[in-house]
Amino acid sequence: MEVYLGFDLGTTNLKALVVDTAGQVRHTLVRPLTLKTPRVTWAEQDPSEWLAATESILAAVPKKYRVRRIGLSGQMHSLVPLDSAGRVVRPAILWNDQRTTAQCQSATRLLGGEAEVIRQVGNPLLEGFTLGKLLWLREKELAAFKMMKSFLLPKDYLAYWLTGEKGIDYSDAAGTAAFDIGRGSWNGTVLEKLDLDPGLFPPIQAAHETRGRVRPDLAERYGLKGVEVTAGGADNAATALGVGALNPGDALVSIGTSGTVLAVTKTGKPDPGGRLHFFNHVVPGAFYHMGVMLAAGSALRFFTEKMGSKVDWAALDPTLEEMPAVADGLIFLPYLNGERTPHRDPAARGVLAGLSPRSGWPQILRAVMEGVSFGLRDSFELIKKRVEVKRLFLVGGGSKSLVWRRILASNFHQAVTLPEVDEGGAYGAAMLAALGEGRDLSEIAAWVRPKFTVEPEPVLTEAYDLWYPEFRGLYKDLRNRFQRLAELAS
Repeated sequence: MEVYLGFDLGTTNLKALVVDTAGQVRHTLVRPLTLKTPRVTWAEQDPSEWLAATESILAAVPKKYRVRRIGLSGQMHSLVPLDSAGRVVRPAILWNDQRTTAQCQSATRLLGGEAEVIRQVGNPLLEGFTLGKLLWLREKELAAFKMMKSFLLPKDYLAYWLTGEKGIDYSDAAGTAAFDIGRGSWNGTVLEKLDLDPGLFPPIQAAHETRGRVRPDLAERYGLKGVEVTAGGADNAATALGVGALNPGDALVSIGTSGTVLAVTKTGKPDPGGRLHFFNHVVPGAFYHMGVMLAAGSALRFFTEKMGSKVDWAALDPTLEEMPAVADGLIFLPYLNGERTPHRDPAARGVLAGLSPRSGWPQILRAVMEGVSFGLRDSFELIKKRVEVKRLFLVGGGSKSLVWRRILASNFHQAVTLPEVDEGGAYGAAMLAALGEGRDLSEIAAWVRPKFTVEPEPVLTEAYDLWYPEFRGLYKDLRNRFQRLAELAS
């Protein structure tokens, strides 16, 4: 059987889907990845672990399948610095790393202030973006910076290992804060003012275009002779493609390690306040507004792991379903890694407020789900001011919980649709592989089918409208305290 192979390089695992030419998922392969946090707010990974996981997956693809083409998706913003021979200079600095505050602030001043930065690159210079990591490396690890002759993002490093060709697509380039979204090229003004060599930056191409052919040694080892690799796209954009969010007004909520809310547009412009991101879609001619919270599913995993258990949705849902909204007034601020949208506050931290002798394990877990949903609502409220949302899709690990689906739909005042295939960026990567082969977008979009829709529940909606201002007020009350605690801990 002829198939496409779609890879998604995430934060906690590498996933690959074997997808046939009609869009049916025939096989799923997943390999775990290790996240390293050498200091508070830091996040790193060893790219060699990505390659080992990729080789393990390629070796495990059943022999009955003949791979026609490989597509890629991966975590945005993360920096993989390479020397002149293409070797990794130091561990990759990840998207959720928050170490670059000082560098981002200094660069913003050099570039003429935040409004000018947004005009130049479509977004403010945030800690998670790639540009700040380059500046941090130059300031804090000069020897490594001098060794670096180019850099790639994670999925592009996989593509480089597979093909020997360097590059980046528009959707990932837009997330570096060094890209001119209007012109579709690296921003020469930004690079010149920050004294960054343009030669460090990889060539840009569309997500569906070919990056290269699998290099001979790998082709021989894994039966991939003549197989081409599609450039691929940023995980959020590829996920949007994978659920059919292609047209203006299509929106997506993802509850994975992080939480994202995005909405597609073709005529939108950057948020002048910089609270929402504005990036290129993997669909040609389309863009999307996006809000990001740094800890969503990972917040729930944090609590369950501390209690020595794993998330079992089937066991959790019956208990949590019987509880009222915001049971016993328990509110959770989900800022374990700081926060991006809307607060842009790397010093923010997780808080569980309202604990009492009545607070049991189920109340805490429900409070975590509700706190993440409130945080996602922050982004959704901003997006609705810029895009008329017509359809809202829900994906990610959190969507597997009936209770969490009800909480989200009721909090958002919006029906949410779950797709039949919820495989994150890996499915979108397989779709990009098919597009790279020359197939039509409308044909590939027909692969996507809805599974079911969850409607808001009036009782829950009323309760969340009452408690949402309290959630927002709690952060406001603690904002200065977060900053003081961060100063003391530094």
